[in-house]
Amino acid sequence: MDDKNNEKLLDRIEYYMEYPADEEKIDMMFSTGEKNILRTIREFEKIRYEMKWKNEKPVSKEDNAKFIEEVFRNKEKERDISFQLKKEFTDWIDVLLEQGRIEAWLDILTWYRLLKGKNLIVDKFWEFPVLETMLKAFIEELKCFYSSGSSVSLLTVHSLEELTDVYFHLVFLLRRVEYELEPADEILDYLIEKKISLTVTDVVLDDARIFDEEKVRRTIIGWVENGNERT
Repeated sequence: MDDKNNEKLLDRIEYYMEYPADEEKIDMMFSTGEKNILRTIREFEKIRYEMKWKNEKPVSKEDNAKFIEEVFRNKEKERDISFQLKKEFTDWIDVLLEQGRIEAWLDILTWYRLLKGKNLIVDKFWEFPVLETMLKAFIEELKCFYSSGSSVSLLTVHSLEELTDVYFHLVFLLRRVEYELEPADEILDYLIEKKISLTVTDVVLDDARIFDEEKVRRTIIGWVENGNERT
């Protein structure tokens, strides 16, 4: 996606939130995928607002029955919109990841923080905790890129499915290292094949609920420092 009107994504989102009726300018500022996400967010927030103001304590059995029915109806709407928003967001993530650009990852980070700040969907679907970990890894790689010029290895990942596969395979290999079931060549070959940096591996290790993180970290660093020797 090219940056329409050379405006940063966050600035454009803030404009939409303030002037949602300005459809002509919004059409120029956002892609179709972005507009879909923003409109679904507004729909989600509208339902929440309605639920908040309708949440009055029933005064009779009849009112109570109507209240319960309304609660379930709104919860069903919220569930449907959650799945809609998930699809729109994950589809847009795939579009951005396909670009293989730092700017695209920064856009994903902005969208994720927006949804998390509004408490929307990110705690409801398993993909998003994985995405959060990999966004942390991207941030650490970006710091290294700016400080030392090292490459951002996650730019080689081009879909959310591939990103989650990398995460789970790394966790699997790291747990095997912890229990001394993983030969050096297997995990190093995987990192080389997928072009995944030790920075990413270290962030995943922090989030993988591995009991002896330092043991695993020392083991992998030792393999690398020994010149990736094969037995």
